[in-house]
Amino acid sequence: TSSILGACIIAAAARVCGMELKEDSLVHAVLLTEQLLTTGGGWQDNVGGVYGGAKICRSAPGLPLKVTTDVIPMSKEFRQILNDRLVLIYTGRARLARNLLQNVVRRWYSRLPEIVSTVKSLTETASEAADAIQEEDVIKVGQCLTKYWSQKKCMAEGCEPEFVKQMIESLDDLILGASLAGAGGGGFLAVITKEANDMNALQKSLDTLSLGIPGQTMHSAEIDMDGLTVCVEAIQ
Repeated sequence: TSSILGACIIAAAARVCGMELKEDSLVHAVLLTEQLLTTGGGWQDNVGGVYGGAKICRSAPGLPLKVTTDVIPMSKEFRQILNDRLVLIYTGRARLARNLLQNVVRRWYSRLPEIVSTVKSLTETASEAADAIQEEDVIKVGQCLTKYWSQKKCMAEGCEPEFVKQMIESLDDLILGASLAGAGGGGFLAVITKEANDMNALQKSLDTLSLGIPGQTMHSAEIDMDGLTVCVEAIQ
């Protein structure tokens, strides 16, 4: 159900067998596992969970698929700026990705013009975001996050529930950018705030909405610089 969980299990199983997979091998092992399980999915979660810090990954057309990952240099100062502004909001509804992803694949196979154009735009936005991190431009990072969400909505029609749209609109004056994590449909909403440590203001804004969906929670978040690590502990 989770590419990152799959990476953890494979890494742990490899260590038990006396192997230590490098990041690149682990990313491709998860891709293979998801094909064997028929769950599909891409490689963005694998790369995101396995590698630490900010990174951008690419693959050339053709088989076998080869993913190359470049870590984006980030100063401690800019990382702190992002950490002070990165907030995860659980929307109160778990996301269901499978049907959304299947519809995306069908539309891609149909070569719908708007889908082909959006795929090109997605890669451009990823490069823009990488440049924004290197330029230490937090405003541009937020803009890229919002642009990315707009492009995802084009790819997967119906991935943004009405109540999520209302949440994002209510926070507009307080945030630089926002996107649902994963395939959409619910789950966690990631936002970058205009002001540092501004969770209280976000909560007050959401409290004014009457969405009728219980269980919403707010969480501070930080960029993980270590990536996936395997620890071995002795059993007493």
